[in-house]
Amino acid sequence: MTLSQRTILIIVSTFIALLFILAVSSDVILLKSFAALERTVVVDNIQIVRNEIEESYDELSESSNEFSTILSAQKNPDLKNLPVTILKSRHVDLAICFSHAGHVIASLAASGDTSNRDNETALAASQLAGIIPLRLDKSKESLHGIILLGNKPLQLILSPLPDKEHFLMVGRYLDQNEVNRISALTDFVIDLVPISENINIPYISAALKVVSSGEVTPVQVIDTDTVAGYTLFNDLLDRPAFFVKITQERLLYRQGKASIIYVLCSLFISGGVFCCVMLFFIRGTILNRLAALTQKVSRITMQGDISARLPVSDHQDELKDLAVSINSMLDSLENVEKDLRESEERYRMLFERAPDAIIIVGLEGDEAGQIIAANQAAADLHDYTPEEFIGLRIEDLNTAETNKIVGNLNATVEAGEWLTAEVWHQKKDGTQFPIEVHAGLIKIGGKKYVLGFDRDITQRKITEETDHLYIEQIRQLNDELSRKALDLAAANNELETFNYSVSHDMRGPLTRISGYCQLLLDDDSALDTGVREYISRIYESEIWLNDMIDALLHLAQLTRVEMLSGSVNLSAIAVATVKELSLENPERIVTTTIAKNVVVAGDARLLKMVMINLLGNAWKYSSHEIEATIEFGVEQTEFGPTYFVSDNGAGFDMKDATKLFRVFTRLHDASNFTGTGIGLATVQRIILRHGGRIWAEAAAGVGAKFFFTLP
Repeated sequence: MTLSQRTILIIVSTFIALLFILAVSSDVILLKSFAALERTVVVDNIQIVRNEIEESYDELSESSNEFSTILSAQKNPDLKNLPVTILKSRHVDLAICFSHAGHVIASLAASGDTSNRDNETALAASQLAGIIPLRLDKSKESLHGIILLGNKPLQLILSPLPDKEHFLMVGRYLDQNEVNRISALTDFVIDLVPISENINIPYISAALKVVSSGEVTPVQVIDTDTVAGYTLFNDLLDRPAFFVKITQERLLYRQGKASIIYVLCSLFISGGVFCCVMLFFIRGTILNRLAALTQKVSRITMQGDISARLPVSDHQDELKDLAVSINSMLDSLENVEKDLRESEERYRMLFERAPDAIIIVGLEGDEAGQIIAANQAAADLHDYTPEEFIGLRIEDLNTAETNKIVGNLNATVEAGEWLTAEVWHQKKDGTQFPIEVHAGLIKIGGKKYVLGFDRDITQRKITEETDHLYIEQIRQLNDELSRKALDLAAANNELETFNYSVSHDMRGPLTRISGYCQLLLDDDSALDTGVREYISRIYESEIWLNDMIDALLHLAQLTRVEMLSGSVNLSAIAVATVKELSLENPERIVTTTIAKNVVVAGDARLLKMVMINLLGNAWKYSSHEIEATIEFGVEQTEFGPTYFVSDNGAGFDMKDATKLFRVFTRLHDASNFTGTGIGLATVQRIILRHGGRIWAEAAAGVGAKFFFTLP
């Protein structure tokens, strides 16, 4: 199928598809819209009819008021005193007077038939007798509605007379005359359908079902030309009494269908004309020019002359752009051919001047095992001239041991894998030397070849032998270091055991000394003042020595305790520590500043000891200040976050900073500030175990600031 035929097919198919979609959418959307509009009109017309019927109650109410006025003037209300003509003039068909108990006192009907009047009176009395005491006796208000006398709907007004003992009912039948009157007023075809006798009629049952579902005015399409609407009237007991049905022609729907047909016909005609015009236009302006362009491109392709160019028309359209693009493509092809020639020259130069030996060996037919091509480096590596080297076979270069495995190497290459292997070659004079071969499969002209890159690794082998000797020496040194590390660990273990044993053995004598001193101090009569002072000093020294033993044991345990890393909130620890210090010294006034939400990673138990020791020192060495200040915070430095604890206390001279973290080293007199000299040493060990560092900045009498980092 030609491009012209495909273009015609696409335009016609698109037009038919659009016409079909428009027809379907018009039928679905527009006709539904007309049907909805028609339904709205029918509902409005039903409401007009219903309003006309409801307005009848106003006339009945006026008649009821007039009759009540006449009867109230009588001592005993008697409807027989009313002339029948007044009922007819007021369009009243029936009037009944009831007692308070619901008994008929008197009745009057516009009909002259006495038996008919009595029958109607009895039917009306039977329906109204139960309503009077239930509703009117309590509300004392008028009641209007409908009742069915047989199959005749009766509109009525039921109201109490002025004597409060009697009730007057004034009614009018919705008979054919009344229906004709309403039909003449509204210009609608109206039918009155009582439900009690026609409940089995299909359209009445359907309308009643729709009303029971909540819709007030059901509408039914009878046929393509007629639509009907219904409105339900209930009786005084709120029971369905009758339907008022109006019937009217479907003028809007028919007009809508006709409009859609006219529109579709117009679209079909205009679309056909448009398709014809488009076909002629496309054929004249596009297809003919495209065919000419195709012929010229085919001619260039057959001749293989990529230097030829297509003529470019003066039209500013896509075909001109296509011709320009084809010319650009021809320019690109010409440039690519030129680049390809240059690239071939470059790769030939690279092949010839590469420092590593490059060899191409045949795998198929007569060329199997023959060296097809090689560079100058390959010939020099084996002490051949290039002309001599090309005529050789690969087996001539391999040693006898290498030729035993060359079959396996070729099988690996033929499987498509690139391999790296160390083999031995021999030079023209028979000298053997090791080479590293990196070889893989290539295809040239549909034939398989092995491309190999060879490198002389004689010097590397010598270096490897030398490195092996060095590695052996390093291994021996590592073994010696491992033995020394084991010896050091054993020595540390023995030192810790000795430390614990000494501390434990010293506690017994110290405890006894403490007990004896306490007994002597408790006995007031046994000692004079001088002896008591000596014993007190012995007791205090024992307490100090005991504290030293505890601190020494605690410091030794830090090297053995297992670290459990997790998230640690240093701010929360600082707040709790300051609170405990305040409870111990409630008389002190200390201003504390603690940074919020300082969270680090580390062992919670060990870091808590760091904060307790640093804040405890700040609290202790600022105790002589009237307005002491202590701060915990964090600073961002080039090494990351740096945490600090500072105070404005006694401080120290920076020349003694190197002694801060020594065990049992104190920079202040023990009489001024108590302590064991273990705290800062403990802090330093914990920080170092976490991989951080700690240092201090201070000045004597100004205060101190301790910094520490955590990774």
